[in-house]
Amino acid sequence: MAQSMACHVILLVMFILVAFGEAQTPPGIANNPSHATCKDPQYKQCHNLVHVCPKFCPNGCTVHCQSCKPICIGDTAPSPPEIEPPTESTPPTPTPYSPPTTTPSPPTQSTPPTSTPSSPPTTTPSPPTPWSPTPTPPSKPKKVKCKNSKYPKCYASEHVCPASCPGQCEVDCVTCKPVCNCDMPGAVCQDPRFIGGDGITFYFHGKKDQDFCLVADKNLHINGHFIGKRNKNMGRDFTWVQSIGVLFDNHKVQISAENTSSWDETIDRISVTFDGENVFLPQTEGANWKTSLTSITRIQDTNHIVVEVENLFKITAKVVPITKEESRIHNYDITNDDCFAHLDLKFKFFSLSDEVDGVLGQTYRNDYVSKVKMGVLMPVMGGDSKFVSANSFATDCSVAKFKGTQEEGSSLSLQLPSLRCQSGLEGRGVVCKR
Repeated sequence: MAQSMACHVILLVMFILVAFGEAQTPPGIANNPSHATCKDPQYKQCHNLVHVCPKFCPNGCTVHCQSCKPICIGDTAPSPPEIEPPTESTPPTPTPYSPPTTTPSPPTQSTPPTSTPSSPPTTTPSPPTPWSPTPTPPSKPKKVKCKNSKYPKCYASEHVCPASCPGQCEVDCVTCKPVCNCDMPGAVCQDPRFIGGDGITFYFHGKKDQDFCLVADKNLHINGHFIGKRNKNMGRDFTWVQSIGVLFDNHKVQISAENTSSWDETIDRISVTFDGENVFLPQTEGANWKTSLTSITRIQDTNHIVVEVENLFKITAKVVPITKEESRIHNYDITNDDCFAHLDLKFKFFSLSDEVDGVLGQTYRNDYVSKVKMGVLMPVMGGDSKFVSANSFATDCSVAKFKGTQEEGSSLSLQLPSLRCQSGLEGRGVVCKR
């Protein structure tokens, strides 16, 4: 009985050893060395990549680095199918072609290595991603600062221009926010687009090569000289304000955009005269010229100035061209011989009478009611004959009132420290309407 039990134990132990031995060698794997690698560093994609030897390789296998496949060691029948590149297998032409159909089954276990060389092509489409940032630089907005030291909380703080005017804005130091230069009351820009003291936007086209009264008051008179180009498909001229003539007290100031064929921001195209004498300002931001009541200051190194007369007015003027893009969009048909450099203007008035008139001036009266047609794409103000004038300093338009000296008690002081309308308009020189 004990002897039979011993026999059973021995058989059980032998069975476990056999099973363990088979478990160490999975089906389809060689009994001897079951793994091999390419030893040649010249083949970087295959070098040191571990391969599993096929089961039909009794003596193990090596890796053929060129094809990156395992091949049997020794001259056995199954090895030739794995070595397609060598010439020994080429004589029997039928056999080399038939094995490839059978060989795919073993290589399926070695597909991980073969998939690694194919992964680089999948990464090649990534280069197109750098293309996406390229459109952004052209639309990079300008950064501006508050330059009024009287507002210490906002002074020198940097702001980015709004998307609607990426290149032309300034900081309203009162609200400490960037505002488009042409979107505030008192602005005269583009194909003249006016924003009145009441905040209503309108267009006044006038006629090219003529002058029109913009502001007509007892001690302040401003004429604008219009340049333009006839559009054969329209019944009017395309016009822009090329210069303004300002009369106040007994003085004359003229601000002009000089004619130029091609535009270069670094070349100064703005000219200023005071009582007929040219005013020369160094081409440096902050450069200043002044008399007892009048100051002229550069806002930028070139083409941008502010003229201020104490307690009377402040005029910001910038010379700008008609760009090719603007010409294309609006069909201006601008040619290379003239880019129609003109002025973008912003007016602030500190002491207007209640009888002020002119294309822009009338909108500052308390009793003014806008006559332009609201709700249309381009509300146009007429009255060319009413506002036409002989030249930049002429006071002969039908609404002119200029006397040259301010009479005591005849003016309505609009020096309001902070006037806010329900429409959102605020600041000095703004008139609220019901």
